[in-house]
Amino acid sequence: MRRTTPERSAVSAALRRSLIGPALIGAAALASLAACSSSGGGAASTPAASTPAAGTTSSSAAAGSSAGAGTGSYVSQSQALLDKAAASAVTGPSFGVVPGDQMVGWKASDMPTPTPLVKGKSITVDVLELLPTGFDRYAAQEIQAIGHQLGWQVKVIAATSPTQAAALAAMQQAILEKPTAIIAGATPGTWVGPALTEAKAQGIYTIDLHQDSTTGTGYDAYVPVAEGVQKALLAAWSVAHSKGSAKVMVVEAPGFTDVNSPAAEDYLSACSGCTAVMQQFNPAIFTDPIQSQSSLSAALATHSDTNYVIWPTAALPLQGAINGISSSQAKGAELLVDGADPQAIQLLKSGQLPVVVENPDALVALAALDDVNRLAQGKPAIAQNALRFPISYWTPQDSPGTSYASITAAQLKVTDWVTPYEQAWKVSLKAAILSVTS
Repeated sequence: MRRTTPERSAVSAALRRSLIGPALIGAAALASLAACSSSGGGAASTPAASTPAAGTTSSSAAAGSSAGAGTGSYVSQSQALLDKAAASAVTGPSFGVVPGDQMVGWKASDMPTPTPLVKGKSITVDVLELLPTGFDRYAAQEIQAIGHQLGWQVKVIAATSPTQAAALAAMQQAILEKPTAIIAGATPGTWVGPALTEAKAQGIYTIDLHQDSTTGTGYDAYVPVAEGVQKALLAAWSVAHSKGSAKVMVVEAPGFTDVNSPAAEDYLSACSGCTAVMQQFNPAIFTDPIQSQSSLSAALATHSDTNYVIWPTAALPLQGAINGISSSQAKGAELLVDGADPQAIQLLKSGQLPVVVENPDALVALAALDDVNRLAQGKPAIAQNALRFPISYWTPQDSPGTSYASITAAQLKVTDWVTPYEQAWKVSLKAAILSVTS
C-alpha cells in the first residue's frame, strides 16, 4: 500500500526527528535483506532519529532555511570535510545524527582507551551469527580469531534463518552454555527480549554488534558503527560534487533506525541550493532486485531531477537499485552507499558506484571484545555514543581488493587502530585480523 505525503517546502530537522516510528526490525531486518546479497552499553546522551510509520512513504523537504549556509560556503565546507576524510579519516559520535561541526579528523586517541586484559578469569564468548554471509559472518570470524589470540574460548552459534524465531532460539541456546558473554550480530532487543532478561538473571553479559538501542533495549552494551557520520559524508559528497545543487533521494525503510538515513537529510538541510527527498520503501522490496529496480524507478518518475540516491547500506543487494536509476527518468543520477562490503567494492571498481564510504568492520569487533573485557571486570561498557570510528571513503581510482582481508589491510594502511589494543592487551593482533578473508 503506497501512501504519499504532500510535499513540504521546509521541514526542520528537529521536527523530523520527533516523528516516532516502530523500531521493530532494525539491523536484523537489514541483515535479513543482506542475506540475499550476492556477497553476502550504555545509554547514549544523543537521541537517534526515528523512522516514520511502516509502509512505503514518500516525503520531501526543500533543504535550507534562513539559518542554512550559503551555497558557496557550504560547498567549500563539504569539500574540506571530504578532503579531510580522504587524507586519513574523520570521526564523530557513533550514535545519532551528527552535525557537520562535530565531524573532525580522526586520531587513534579519539577511540576510548582499551581496558587492560582481564586476569585470573576464564572468558568464554558465544557469538550469535544471524547470517552466514556479509558483515555477520565476517565479524563472527574476526571475534573468533581475535579471541583465540587473547586466550579466550569463542564459539559461533549460527541462527538457522534470519528470522526472529531463529534468533531467539540461537540466543537461548547460547544461554544454556553459560558463557561469560554473548555477542549478537545485528539482532535487535525487540526480537530477543525474553532471552536478554534471562541472560541478565544468570549473570551473562550481552553485547549488540552493529546496532544501537533504537532497535531495542535490554543489552548490556551496544556497538553502533557511526552511521550518522557515514550518511553525512555521503551527503557532503553530493553537495561538493553538485557544486551546491544536489537533488538527493534518501531511501529508508520502516525500522531501519540504526542505518540512520535521516542523518543525510540533516546534513543537506544546511545547503541552500540542495533538496532532500526521504523515500520510504517496504523492507520486502530490498530482497528482490526486480522489486527494488521497479520501486526506485517509479519513485524517481516523481522526482526526475534527482542527481543522487543514497541507499540504506552497501550490505543490501545493490544491482537492482543501479538498474532502477538507469531505467528511470533520472538515469543520470548516481547511487551513493556506505559500508565496506566486497559487493560494493566490486561495483566501485567497475565504475557503477562513484564512491563508497567505509568504516573498519574489524575495529567494530575489537570494540565489542573490549566491552566484554570491561564487563568481566565489573566496569561499565563504553556508551554507544562514545566510540569514535575512523570514517573515510574510496573512489574507483583508489579502491582496494574485493576480499575482506584486502579491505581491512587497506584501512590499516591509512589508520592504525590496532596498536592501542595490542598495547593494552599485550598481544599481537594484526596478523590474526588479516587472516580473516570472508
